[in-house]
Amino acid sequence: MTDTALGIVIMLVSTSMMNIAAVLQKKAVDRLPRFDGRSVGENVRNVLGSPLWLVGQVMGIVAIVLNMSALGMADISVIQPLNGFGLAVLAVFSWYVLGERLTPSTLAGVGAVIAGVVLVGLTASASREVSDADALLASYLRPASLVTLGAFVAMIAGLWVVARRVGRIAGVVYAFVAAACSVFGLTFSKGLFGVPHLIGWGAALARWPTWLLAVIVLGASTLAMFLQQMSFQKGRAVVVTPVFAASSVVLPLVTGALVFGEPIAVATLAAVVCIVVGVVLLGRRTVDPRPGEA
Repeated sequence: MTDTALGIVIMLVSTSMMNIAAVLQKKAVDRLPRFDGRSVGENVRNVLGSPLWLVGQVMGIVAIVLNMSALGMADISVIQPLNGFGLAVLAVFSWYVLGERLTPSTLAGVGAVIAGVVLVGLTASASREVSDADALLASYLRPASLVTLGAFVAMIAGLWVVARRVGRIAGVVYAFVAAACSVFGLTFSKGLFGVPHLIGWGAALARWPTWLLAVIVLGASTLAMFLQQMSFQKGRAVVVTPVFAASSVVLPLVTGALVFGEPIAVATLAAVVCIVVGVVLLGRRTVDPRPGEA
């Protein structure tokens, strides 16, 4: 099995685990005493005292590590769009575990995502596999890379300022900025995990760029998490969730092509379109209220 194929398999496992973990944690929280009127300490003890919630948390952490590992094996433009598969898993698992209904739009979303994933798999053999650690690190210093990464930083900062002033659509803007920040971090994750994949963790940790990459990834991931929570606070989940998910699928094509010189085939674009359509359908469904709820 090639590195690209292995990366795809690992990413499908990762995104499935992440979304199953979310369902388990939701089920665990639903069983806990209501948070309202209780102290932060008491709520934390209740959550940490739930074995089901802890299982979900461990699964989520493992899923993140697997995602980063997959990025070290294959093109970011191949790996990250597969995140959409997790929403298909989420829809089916929620139906099985939480009893949520599968609507026609849900089934259409699942079908579109699966079609996109199949297309990714069929075209993955054309993916460029990096075999030199120094070349991978040098990718970040190419003029096109510096311009692209600088543009991402400027866009994140600029839209963050805009989001604080636009009122009604602030949630959508925050969701897009959160996705951009997440993809920015994932772009550096490719180097952080790609170099150890090529030369081993011992040799990688002996190089200072590895530590710099780790700091950038941690900072960007933390900021993305904060911005995503801001998007939920400022906008309706039924709107901001698909915006974040779809942006997270599309933006890696930009960084993959401009930072790492990854080829974007027509079949890859078709696969991404299928996944984005499925993500939008599934993203709306996953945050719809249950029958009888406001």
